[in-house]
Amino acid sequence: MRLNSKACVEPQESVARIVYASEACIGVGVYAEMERIRASAVRHNVPVGIHTALLYQSGWFVQWKEGAGHALLRLTDRLASDPRHHSLRIVHSSCGPRLLSGPWSMAIVQTNEEPESMARRVARLHESMENGVQYSPPAVWRQLSTPLDHPGAAQQTNPDAFQRILVCAAAASPSFEFARWLAARHRQPLVHRRFAGDEGLDVGTDYVDFTDGDRVLRVIAMSRKGLAVPLTRAFVPDYSHIVLLLSGEPERDLPLLDKVAAACAGLASPPVLVGVAQHRAAHSRPFALAHHLGLIYLDAQAHPHDCAGVWAAVHPLLACWREAANSGPLSIPDLLAMR
Repeated sequence: MRLNSKACVEPQESVARIVYASEACIGVGVYAEMERIRASAVRHNVPVGIHTALLYQSGWFVQWKEGAGHALLRLTDRLASDPRHHSLRIVHSSCGPRLLSGPWSMAIVQTNEEPESMARRVARLHESMENGVQYSPPAVWRQLSTPLDHPGAAQQTNPDAFQRILVCAAAASPSFEFARWLAARHRQPLVHRRFAGDEGLDVGTDYVDFTDGDRVLRVIAMSRKGLAVPLTRAFVPDYSHIVLLLSGEPERDLPLLDKVAAACAGLASPPVLVGVAQHRAAHSRPFALAHHLGLIYLDAQAHPHDCAGVWAAVHPLLACWREAANSGPLSIPDLLAMR
């Protein structure tokens, strides 16, 4: 197997990064098989500092691995002979900062997409890399995990055409209700995904893509515990906003903000937080905590279970962000003026 072996000695935190896709040879019991792969990977890869994210979708595996170059090269050669897959194709190879914060993540995307559609995306990315055009590991992952029939699928790598918003709730259900409502409103499919970490953390997420003016919006619903999975954390820099559906009860709302803050820690430009609560008073403590943590917090008023009301309150903030972003970088006063 070929692995880009460009030196990555400075800075010391740089690692080799590889993403490959392969056709799966398992037809049933996919998640159970992925759990067996997880047990083996955590046992063998953690001691040598290799972090892995594994995706199963449309009859294909995608693996994103980070670690020392020599260790990745040996591992990739060994994996090529694993009978659970075949036709391994590298679609990304580079050195750079470690993006996966933990040793293991895995995901299944539930879609009716045919394997041939996935194969076309793999071939396109492999050909691009062979021709010297390479996307970041998160961008490669997004392109492989987005079915071609979704709005804006071909524009995944264009930051001027795509905007991603994460929605989390203090209680479990409102964020998922909101994603379902948006999917029905825009007559677009709701995509179900299942994630897990190295210690059995198992969470579901839903997302919907739809056109909104000159952009495509991806709205992702996730429970707050999903923010602890290394793979989901790797995509936090992609979000323009994180919408927080608040309960009005500090004992629920503040732990949610703590989880979001931990996921944003160390980011040069963290997402803008948009708190949604029925009463304005519910924003006071989350706003103070966000300000203390150096995060921008915008407030919006709506009942968390009133999906139409939430969209009416949040959408103008997203639209203002897009208009301002088109004219250059945003300052904190710019963003606070949108409140």
